[in-house]
Parts: sequence; structure tokens; C-alpha cells
Amino acid sequence: MRVLRVVLVAAAVAAFGVGCGTEAKKDGASPPIAWHACAEKQWGAAVQCADIEVPLDWDKPDGDKITVGINRLPASDSARRIGAVVFEPGGPGGAGSTMVAAESMFSGVFPAEVRARFDLIGFDPRGVGTSKPAVRCDPELANRRPDAFVADQAGYDALVAANKAFGASCQKLTGPLLDHLDSVAVARDLEVVRQRLDAGPLNYIGLSYGTEIGFEYARLFPANSRALVLDGALVHSLPPSAMHVYETAAFENSIRRFAEWCRATADCALGGDDAAAVVRDLAASARRAPLPAPECAASKACAPEVRPAELLHNIQGSLLFKAPIGKLAPGWADLATALDRARKGDASELSPRTMTETRAAGLAAACTEFRADFAGYPGFKAQQLLTAALAPNTLGGNETFGYLAQCEGWPAAFSNPPHTATVRPTITPLIIGATNDPSTAYGWAQLMATQMPNAVLLTREGDGHTSFLIPGQTSRAIVDYLIDGTVPAAGTVLPD
Repeated sequence: MRVLRVVLVAAAVAAFGVGCGTEAKKDGASPPIAWHACAEKQWGAAVQCADIEVPLDWDKPDGDKITVGINRLPASDSARRIGAVVFEPGGPGGAGSTMVAAESMFSGVFPAEVRARFDLIGFDPRGVGTSKPAVRCDPELANRRPDAFVADQAGYDALVAANKAFGASCQKLTGPLLDHLDSVAVARDLEVVRQRLDAGPLNYIGLSYGTEIGFEYARLFPANSRALVLDGALVHSLPPSAMHVYETAAFENSIRRFAEWCRATADCALGGDDAAAVVRDLAASARRAPLPAPECAASKACAPEVRPAELLHNIQGSLLFKAPIGKLAPGWADLATALDRARKGDASELSPRTMTETRAAGLAAACTEFRADFAGYPGFKAQQLLTAALAPNTLGGNETFGYLAQCEGWPAAFSNPPHTATVRPTITPLIIGATNDPSTAYGWAQLMATQMPNAVLLTREGDGHTSFLIPGQTSRAIVDYLIDGTVPAAGTVLPD
């Protein structure tokens, strides 16, 4: 339930209703996509961009329109091309266009056989990336919000008031789109993209939050897919408080495994110290007073001080990949170095990036779907106490906790609350879960498999968030599924 760090790093390096869509012709045919050179020249000439028109409000398909941005990197082996595969990296707030651009700039981000056999289509959900209009908010109001670890009723009231003010700025700067950002609307947009690509069945790779989009797509359009890869499953049937408990346990487990790794490898900058204790001590220090980030203070690219919820959120993000992914995503050794620097007085590598006008799209989308299922400060405090008891090192600080805190008082529509559904697409979806994922708990993949009875759950026994981008047997099995439809046997568990 997180934008993959590879997307964020690549962005930094680069700058890195069922039925027809609204542009379908009366005879059912969709007009060809008008591909054009991308405004982001650093992406290279091989990457092409396009804007797909969709309704602002799918309940009013003939009303106002917005555009969904996509880009394309053509298959490198045109003679063996299978078709197009749409990629959505998660979030909410992740831009698939950035990942496809990263493949063009650096190569090796996607498995070689997928790169050869498919046109890679980067999909930017509404309000995100190259989609227009973008979600826009007042960054100064974002910077004034209290930390999510509030200490008392007054702190909670200040948090809610700040959320309301920030959300109101998003309403003013974004307009009515802010009420129409949920995964159901995005899934309907995805169907228009499918129609416009070539009207053939959809090939889709959704990571993390992208699995929720894929699940909703399969529910709405059960007969329109060829291959659905749902990697790092996120279910939308759990109340957010239960999601928080699942994610708390997953993050705490990963910190313990990170500590074990640190003790066993010379690559850990923490030496013989207990990495879990280092995290616990830093979080405790940050709760007393924000940690200094002098490099950030000098560069202004990130916050000059790091508060506890921000610290834990960024530690969680640094656990996503055990080994680095090329030049794009850091690994556990980089986290160890960042922790060592933080305890020595510079938490810059764990500081949140400076807020800009367009960096709140993920939060805005999350607040359409993930809001607290308890009322007021007493419920919020009880949730904090519960998860801190479950996770003494990480205290329940994680992405879901951020949404529970920052969506309190959010003024835009709560358009897609948690709900249960049973989905039976006409093909066999492939759900992938890693047993020690620090973000999307393995239990979520197991639960999604019960909600898609004809899906197959493929388990990777190992660390890190999602599996498609991590070289190994699980990634190979996903590639085989995409290429020729090979479905792993039910109950397959593959090593890290």
C-alpha cells in the first residue's frame, strides 16, 4: 500500500457503468490513441505519451471530462510482440509513467522478457503524474500539520483542524476532481485505456495499491482481461483499524528480520548493535523532540527536522527491497547507513521530501477510501496503544497509521468505503504475496485469494515489498504467466 521507492527515486533522477468509454464511437469502435512526444524530454525519444479522456464523474458519463495520462515504451522484439501490458506501481499516488520512463533511461527495471514481448504502458491514475488536472494543495498548510503521534485531546483537535484546512486548500486548487479519486473510478478509467490501446483483452500488472485497482477492474469487467498480476495484495474489505493491525505486525516483523540481517552481514553500518533497538531509540527520541536533518536544512529538498511518524514511515519505505534494484531503489544496507547517521545527529536520509503543490495526490486518493472506523480522540488513542503494544520497536507507525491520522477531518467525499465483494473474472488472476512484506501484509494476499475464488495465490517466502521487480523464481513465474498463461499450481511457495 505504498508507492514503490523505485518510482520515487526514478522520479527524482528524471527531474523520474460497464460498457464503452466516453470516447468510443457509436459503432463500438474506439479511436486510435494519438501518441505524441512526451513533455519530459529526459525520458528519451523512445517513450511516447498520450492523454485519454474520461468522465470526471462516472455517474455522469456525459458531463465534464478529465484526462488520464499514459506513456508507452514499445516492445524491444517487435517480431515476437504479444501486445501491451499496463503497469500501475501502487501508492496511492504512484505514476506508472515514471516506471516506464525509468526502464527507458536505465534499462533492467522490468524483466527482460516482458520488455521484449510487450509494449510497456505506464498508467497514471486520475489526478496523478501526467494526468490532468493534477491534484493540487497548499504545501505551506501541509507543513503546518502536527505529527500523527498526538499526545492528548488538544493535540488531536489541532491535527483534525489542520487536516481540514489542508484538505480545503486541495478543494480550492484542485476543484471537483478531489471527490472522484477512488479505485472504482480509476478501474473504469483503466477500461477506457484498454479500449483505446487496441480493444484486446487487458494485460495488467498492479503492485501494492495497484492490486486494489486490478481487483475492482475484475469486478466491473470480469470478461475483459487476458492476464491480471496482483502483486503485494491490498484488500479493501477490512476496516482501516484492522488494516493498521495487519500492517503493524508486518512492519515490526521486518524490523526484526532487518536486525537479524544486520547481525549476520558485514554490510550493516550499525556494526554489532541491535538494529531494532536503534530504531526504537530513534523513535523515542523523535517523540521527545524532532531529529535534526542538517543536510536537508541546507538543501531545502527535505524537511530540516524529522518527527516520529515521518521517521517510521520512511524507515518502513527503506525496507521495501532487501537488495538494491540497480541505481533506482536502495536496499537494506542503505537503511543501516541512514540509521547510523541519524543516531549520530543527521537524520536527513530519513526525512520526508519537501512538500510541493502536487505531492498530496496519494493522500487525497487514500482519504476517499481509508478513514478511521472509530470516533474521536479516545478511539484514536486506543488504536495507538494497541499497536504500540503489538510493535514495541515501530509503535504502530506506518502508512495505514498515516491515513488514519491525516484523513481525520478531510473535507472531500468518502466515496469508496471498505466493502466486501466476491470477484470471478473469466481468466485466472495471479495473486502474489511475500511472507515478510513490510508494507502489504501476507494475510492480505491470503484474504484476497478467498475473494477471487478462481485466482491462484503464489507465495514468495522472503523479505521485501512485492515480487515482480525482485529477480528470482517468483518473478520468473510471473513472467511465464504473462507470456504464455502458465499458472503456478495452487499452494506454490517459492524461495526468496
